Amino acid sequence: MGHELRHSAKWYVATLCMGAVFLPPYIMQSHAAAVAGGGTGASHAADMAGRMQPAEQQAVVQARPAPAPGTGGAADLLAWPGVPRLGLPVLRMPDFAASAAPAAGASLPPLPWLALAATWDPDLARRAGSARARSEWQQARAVLRVGGVDLLPSGRLQAGEDQVLAGSMVGMIGAGLLAGHVLPVFGSVTREEHARADGAVPDRTTQVPVARLASQSLLGVAMALETAHGGAILCGGLAPCQTVTGLGAMVHDAWRFPGMVMTPPGGAGMIRDADIAPTLAAVAAGVDMEQVAQDEGSHDVFGAALRQAVRDGSVKPAQVQAMVMHILASFYMSGSLEHPPSFASVHNGAQSTSADTLMADVEAQGAVLLQNENRVVPFDPAWGPVLMLVRPALRPAAEKLADALRHTGLNVTLSVTTEGAGAPGAPGTLPPATAQAARTLVLSDGNDDNRMISTLAEMGGHVAVVLVADDPDRQMPWLDTVDSVVQAWAWRDEYAQPLAALLSGQQDFSGHLPVTLTGGFYPPGMADADYRAFTRAHVIPLFPFGYGLSTHGHLTLSDLRVVRDGNHMIASFAVTNPDDAPVRAVPQLYVEMPDDLPGAGRRLAGWRSVMVAPGHTVRLSVPVSLRLVGQWNPTGGNWTVAAGDYTLSLGLSSVMMMRHATLHLPALHVPGALDSTPAPAVTAE
Repeated sequence: MGHELRHSAKWYVATLCMGAVFLPPYIMQSHAAAVAGGGTGASHAADMAGRMQPAEQQAVVQARPAPAPGTGGAADLLAWPGVPRLGLPVLRMPDFAASAAPAAGASLPPLPWLALAATWDPDLARRAGSARARSEWQQARAVLRVGGVDLLPSGRLQAGEDQVLAGSMVGMIGAGLLAGHVLPVFGSVTREEHARADGAVPDRTTQVPVARLASQSLLGVAMALETAHGGAILCGGLAPCQTVTGLGAMVHDAWRFPGMVMTPPGGAGMIRDADIAPTLAAVAAGVDMEQVAQDEGSHDVFGAALRQAVRDGSVKPAQVQAMVMHILASFYMSGSLEHPPSFASVHNGAQSTSADTLMADVEAQGAVLLQNENRVVPFDPAWGPVLMLVRPALRPAAEKLADALRHTGLNVTLSVTTEGAGAPGAPGTLPPATAQAARTLVLSDGNDDNRMISTLAEMGGHVAVVLVADDPDRQMPWLDTVDSVVQAWAWRDEYAQPLAALLSGQQDFSGHLPVTLTGGFYPPGMADADYRAFTRAHVIPLFPFGYGLSTHGHLTLSDLRVVRDGNHMIASFAVTNPDDAPVRAVPQLYVEMPDDLPGAGRRLAGWRSVMVAPGHTVRLSVPVSLRLVGQWNPTGGNWTVAAGDYTLSLGLSSVMMMRHATLHLPALHVPGALDSTPAPAVTAE
């Protein structure tokens, strides 16, 4: 079984097909080569767990505070103790209860999840994972929490709006991490990271059967594990792990995933008055490892309470050994037990040039052109100067962008408003230059700018707005009065040059929204404002999931055909670029179940990211897993596909469908185990 956990080109092709993406052979070969010497598999994990003494087994089910020498006693650094007697090293990791924020001494900031997802580019996601692995390695950390997917539906900023997109992209980040001997842990969103326009956080006190989440949030986790071919699962962010009932059985029995389920501090419950009930509940819920933070004795569920439970027979030694086996299997997947990072290499050096380049690529491919009336973007130098207008807080970012735009040949003047500019009763607070400007570029990071933008647009000049915040619910009351709108995501200084290249026309916009932009308005009763909820409510959002414009041309989609091949539907279609400039296409496939089935509705089934040369047509083939149209069968541990007519729609967003094809399927059962067999290859003909 050990060879089944190795990273191989064969697995890589198969799992990528789940996300309907395509990587050239040289990428697959280099990835396989990089990790071929990684973990030795579940059989090695079982053997090593069996060689441990009971006290050693009970020690390795926790990661406890252990600041590293020379790090200033960083309180958020935890250590898995290893077993020196058996050659198992100490492995350090962050405290996963902390919200996504730059770790102390990190040479890279957190990965920009929404900007990266907006690229719809799996190779870029893998590169991002590899870059982050190098940073973690330099800081002697061997485990990293990866956002984008979660066990519970948990908002659209840290856990993606669509499980197919999020699971595939997050899985590719995980593949890059594993190649660098860093273990990716998928989930779990903290309460602080769950953001909505109305500030609401869902009630997670009611237990949820795991089967109810199988085709929802858990699908993204499964796809991430498949695509990465390894990792671990984190529960207990928004609610205790026991909230999802049957998790362990789903992960280990149905999915046949040999790795671990772990929890951040507090995610397994609290110990009070020597009561071991939380410990028994955590073991029953399938938790294998617990993080224990500083001064969190009440959350020490797998410490003294577990030892007591083993002594009195409430927890069998075999259960602890199984937990250890799952932990070791995850670490063997990453190769970190054979290749642990050394504290001798820890340094706080400056961010590398490769990291700068990576973040620039994320912005170049992830910035989304939402609106472009009068073709104001790209800015033409022949139209004269451009006035850039910002509030004081954004001045540093604006200065970098203005300098980058000047290097493209544009005449740019920067003007900084006073606080409250454009507010009612204060019409004179906008700088005088705005009254004469023919073209104004506004950088905006929040709704506080809305009145200023509206006042500016009413002056009659051309206005382009660049949104530099991750806010899917950003209000845009000025949308009908401005010319152009760009979603550029949360600002990073590395974004200045690629954004200037996009605004000046040196590079085409090719990003597509990974979330629905709601404008702050939800249909009545909607809890999660994702694209499927808008479709069910028959409400058109401000900008739909998958949407994005190009300045260089347009594409046509044609000749959609669908056939069945085993547990996949194979969709083939043509993409044509009739214009005179290359255009990066992101054609998207959405699948609909028959109307009389539970959960019927349109969902993303796959996509391709491909550059189409001027005047050329490419024919693409994309496999779609039948799991996406199945209902989870908890009794059989598989997916049940009902007989009926299933429709695949091809388009450029969740609401812009251009071609449709229907395929009749017989009643089928699709295995629940994570896919490790070759699926039909994704090809470009």
